[in-house]
Amino acid sequence: MKVVWHCADRVGAEMAGPGIRVVELARRLAARHEVTLVAAGATSLSGEPFCTAEYAPATLREVTREADALVTQGFGFPLATALRLRGRLVLDLYDPVQLEQLAQFGPSPTASQRLSLGYVRARLRALLARADHVLCASPTQRAFWLGWLGAVGRLGPAALAEDPDARKLLAVVPFGLPEAPPQPGDGPLRRAFSIPASAPVALFWGGLWDWMDPALAVKAVAALRDQGRELHLVFLGGARPGGDTMRAAATEAREAVRALGLEDRVHFLDRWVPYAERGALLLEADLAVTAHRPSLEAELAFRTRLLDCLWARLPVACTRGDTLALDAEREGWGAAADAGDAQGLARAMLALLDPASRERARAAAGQASERYRWSRSAETVLRLLDAPPPPRPALLEPGEFAGESPFAVAGAFAAKAFRRIVRRG
Repeated sequence: MKVVWHCADRVGAEMAGPGIRVVELARRLAARHEVTLVAAGATSLSGEPFCTAEYAPATLREVTREADALVTQGFGFPLATALRLRGRLVLDLYDPVQLEQLAQFGPSPTASQRLSLGYVRARLRALLARADHVLCASPTQRAFWLGWLGAVGRLGPAALAEDPDARKLLAVVPFGLPEAPPQPGDGPLRRAFSIPASAPVALFWGGLWDWMDPALAVKAVAALRDQGRELHLVFLGGARPGGDTMRAAATEAREAVRALGLEDRVHFLDRWVPYAERGALLLEADLAVTAHRPSLEAELAFRTRLLDCLWARLPVACTRGDTLALDAEREGWGAAADAGDAQGLARAMLALLDPASRERARAAAGQASERYRWSRSAETVLRLLDAPPPPRPALLEPGEFAGESPFAVAGAFAAKAFRRIVRRG
């Protein structure tokens, strides 16, 4: 099977979550299929088992012309390319972009931002009406996207007769972890910021997106300082590969550092960490920290960088609200606080600084990591591609009418209207 995998994000040595997901899954699909990755930076990848092409609209049209399947996150290319596709369309919606937009834009969006929200909603409706398979990252996300699929007519009688639980149409494919363990480095964090060997290090692991709350972590460090506890907090403050327009949360965190006098304890690594180097940073830290603001984004999020913490067996202090935070607290590989609760986050961090508690959390992280392997996620995608595609209604035909004669539908409508007229008599 010829599979084209498109990514709107940049791929290469430095990648954010969407690029990482595409590269890792494409590697594993290439063991059984002919895979071409189309993305900005794709040709910089060397030694990969798949073919690569730099993204351009004409390039994507050309490589999909004879493709058996196109896998895409749905954005960053002309919509007509997907709607005219002869092969299967596999829509990877693990990252609910419209909820990120709502969290980023806030309660008073500009006219341009409102236009963007409307465009994303309309494009998603069109893609979901056309998709042969949809991928998501968690059961919570699956419930969310089932609502969308029902709204665009994809859960009609004909579709559910072939796929009663809609598992072929909508599959849970979590973000994953490499099979090989992380490799230690030469102490890049302590060396970069002159952190004493005896001082514990907390790593705010993940981007400083505007729906996150890095300033809360700064306030938690201040609370620990006031209790006489030494802790150094390191943020990854580098610009996102491919462009970064979200700086409000990062600015707020830097302002909190200055206001609380924490310049000697809170540090910003002002570069994006290459994908191959992340293991060394994780292994050097004593715990990871992540915090978000209350939002729908948080409820539906699958915080992919928390999986890196499982990979490195690094305990996590986090705010409640998303799927992995719930798992961390329930399974013991992390400690949680309510969103906005700086004192609660400080208590969570303090609990994980206890050596015995940290070792228990590390053991729990090692056990939990077995659920999240890229090989397992790839197998789900491979099963979908190996099976016949589920029924797909015509774009302008609601799923309830799929397979039914237009004359029969018109007759049923007329009979229903006549009975209503008689009742009103």
